[in-house]
Amino acid sequence: MSKFVKKYLDSCIECAYAKTRSKCNEGLLHPIAKVAVPFHTIHVDHLGPFVRSKRGYTYLLVIVDGFTKFCFIKPVRNTNSLNAIRALEDIFFTFRVPDRIISDRGSCFTSHTFTRFCMDRGTKHILNAVASPRSNGQVERYNRTILDSLKAMTVKYGEKNWDNHLGKIQWGLNNTIQKTTGKTPSEVLFGTLMNSEMNPILNAVPKGSDKNCDVSVLRQGVKDRIDIEQVKQKQTFDKGRKPAQLYAEGELIKITKTCFNNDGQSKKLMPSYIGPYRVAKI
Repeated sequence: MSKFVKKYLDSCIECAYAKTRSKCNEGLLHPIAKVAVPFHTIHVDHLGPFVRSKRGYTYLLVIVDGFTKFCFIKPVRNTNSLNAIRALEDIFFTFRVPDRIISDRGSCFTSHTFTRFCMDRGTKHILNAVASPRSNGQVERYNRTILDSLKAMTVKYGEKNWDNHLGKIQWGLNNTIQKTTGKTPSEVLFGTLMNSEMNPILNAVPKGSDKNCDVSVLRQGVKDRIDIEQVKQKQTFDKGRKPAQLYAEGELIKITKTCFNNDGQSKKLMPSYIGPYRVAKI
């Protein structure tokens, strides 16, 4: 009798759409394996829009090397694919063509032009799952720091001049010791610490790193630290979570509703799910 009652209650259509489950979230963490080669894998994302600057820029294209954590902050006028390609080519011609590019599913990165750009260079382009920004966490974490720094700059210099100070922000990010690697991105990339362009008097301060350190040894040490940190991050993330549920073709499912359009009215009583949908392909 109890099994029948439970099945009957679980079959309530109104409850299925309205009530959220209190069970632990699905999906375990799958860290992206790091290759100890600079610019083997890069993460890209757009940040913005901002107030149009005096030079006509409204967005930032943020590019982060997955291994060294070295970043580039490129101002762009829009999120057009051609602007992103120009910025990426500048990096490719200076360093190397990456084996892998990871991005979200913005129209800039899903366009035929960008797909052809990656194919012509033999670069594998990986698109995030929808509504899963942590899949591109390398660049998403930088975005938060860049945004906070830009806010501070605009308070001092005005919002129309935000693009004039990107170099300072980029230099600061690339010359700050990373918690995971224990080194600055510049040191991992070039094998030496950079002089302080912000305040030349700081160049007289003794640097703790050995300038004559073998770069290959340094990078192997960074790779070992990253591997250890990824294991810790996975253990922490997976606590209180369960493996993702497996579905079969033909099953009926409901999907969590993330976007609401209620003409500015309260969303408290809107259903939590949409559907049903039938699984067509796994």
